[in-house]
Amino acid sequence: MLRYLLIVDLSLAAFGAALTIAIGFVALVFTIYQDASAKIAAGLPNILTLTACFIALMLLAGAASWLLRAKQPSHWLAQAVLAFSLPVLWQIVFKTLQG
Repeated sequence: MLRYLLIVDLSLAAFGAALTIAIGFVALVFTIYQDASAKIAAGLPNILTLTACFIALMLLAGAASWLLRAKQPSHWLAQAVLAFSLPVLWQIVFKTLQG
C-alpha cells in the first residue's frame, strides 16, 4: 500500500519538476524581454503564477515522498497537506490558464 503511495508521490514530484523547468524557462524569457512588447509584459504575472504553482507541487510532493521513504511518523501529515494542496493548485492553474 505505502509503496504505491510512494510511486504516486514521486510521480507528482517529477511532474512538478518537469513543468517547473519548462514554465521556468518561459518565465526567464518573458522576464528578459518584458520591455520588448506590451503583450509579454502583460503575460508575465500569469507565467510567474504558474511557475510558483509547479514549484509548490514539486516541493510538497518531494517532501511527502521523502518523509514516506524515511519512514518518519509525520509522513501522514505531509500526505494530507499534499492531498489538500492538489485541488487548490489545480484551481489556481486552471483559472490562470483561462485568463
